[in-house]
Amino acid sequence: MSSTTRFIPFLCAALLWLAGAAAAPAQWLVYELRFTPEAESVNFSFYTGGYVVVPAGGGEATIVLTTEEGGRFYAVAESSGKYFVAANASVRKAVFAAAAFTGTSQAFYTASGVMNRSLLLGGSAGSQSWRVAESLTGRLMSADDESVTGPAADGSFGVVGSALITGTLREDLTANVSSTFGSQNVATAYIIELLEKYGYTPDDGSLPAPTISSSEAAVIDASLFPVETHGQAPAND
Repeated sequence: MSSTTRFIPFLCAALLWLAGAAAAPAQWLVYELRFTPEAESVNFSFYTGGYVVVPAGGGEATIVLTTEEGGRFYAVAESSGKYFVAANASVRKAVFAAAAFTGTSQAFYTASGVMNRSLLLGGSAGSQSWRVAESLTGRLMSADDESVTGPAADGSFGVVGSALITGTLREDLTANVSSTFGSQNVATAYIIELLEKYGYTPDDGSLPAPTISSSEAAVIDASLFPVETHGQAPAND
């Protein structure tokens, strides 16, 4: 596997998780993700970060993966995971989970966090208070025997890798998408529009990005995101 080839398992995960369309709530949570590969990985290359948009009350999760390696790129995976609550008598945790199978590759994602605060969100149906996790932590694990593609030019073959996942609740983005956008697709398009203002472009093989109308785009305030692009100066608008 070439060291410059990113592992893109999320892009087929949408087919695994996608269910019949239902009336979506108009309040969303947005978490900013970071992926930190672990040292024992072999031939493993992945996106460096991303944003996950989830219904505040739980349901399908949409992910926008990002990287700054070799340029600024993003990849969209609609309805590619699940967001839910795991609870017992002593603890309640918010959970993001996904499984993906693409050709000979497979990957599993799990991140969770204690629901440690209340967050008041406005929306078209009025304001509502939600119990949320301020942060998520977990792990990505992937493997690919590359039996179809065979060895790379340098003789390397096979992939096994893992990465630590950390997620931070973006209250600014959460408030904006909850108060303005009534569907998850449009909320995701809002995140993409912001990324594109900072020079990010679609990665090869990514799913088409959802669209946003000119009136909806008018509410985008690029000063809110990203304040700093992971150590790089933001591109000029």
